[in-house]
Amino acid sequence: MQLENFPRGRTIWGWIAALFVLQTVGTIIIQRMFLIRFSEVIIPVSILGLGIFVSFGFRSYARLNNLGHWQWWVPVILYAAFIFSLSSRSYPGATPCFSTKIFHPIEYAVLGLLLCVALFSMLARKGVYSLALRVFSLGILYGVSDEFHQAFIPGRCPRVFDVFFWDLLGITLALGAFLLMRRIWQSLTVQIEH
Repeated sequence: MQLENFPRGRTIWGWIAALFVLQTVGTIIIQRMFLIRFSEVIIPVSILGLGIFVSFGFRSYARLNNLGHWQWWVPVILYAAFIFSLSSRSYPGATPCFSTKIFHPIEYAVLGLLLCVALFSMLARKGVYSLALRVFSLGILYGVSDEFHQAFIPGRCPRVFDVFFWDLLGITLALGAFLLMRRIWQSLTVQIEH
C-alpha cells in the first residue's frame, strides 16, 4: 500500500492552521474551567498563536511550491514546544473538574497528525508501515522525553504509563485518522478522474 495522491500545499496548511486554532481555543477554555491564571498559560498560548501565524504564512507561499521539505517540520517543532511549555509548570492553583489524563491523547493525536504530514513526502514511496514506524517512534520518544522533563518540575511526577497508554493512544488515533483521510481523498480523486 503506497502513500500518494494526498493534498499538499494550501489545503493542508489550512488544516494545520485549524488544528492550531482549535488547540488555542481549547487551551483557553480549559484555563478558564480549571481557574488557572492566564499568566500561567501565556507561553503555551503564544506558541499556538505563532503556529497559526506560521501556518497561514506557509499557506500563502504554498502556491510557489519551492519552500522545500523542511516547512512541514515547523508545525511539529512548534507543537512540541507547546507540549513542553505546558509540562514546565505544575499549576498549583488549578481546580480540575475532571481527569487531566484526557489531555495526553488529545495532545499526542495532534502531534501524531503533524508528524504524519511532516513524514509523508519523505516516506511516500516506502509505504504505510514505514510511515507508522517513524510516527510511533518519534511520538513515543517525544513522550518519554516529556515525562523525563517533568521529573525536574516541582509538583509534577513522570509516569511511564502516561506515555505507553495515553500518548500511544493519541498517536494511534492520529495515524488512523490520517490514513482514513488519505483513503477518502484517494477515492474522491478517483471519482473526479472518471
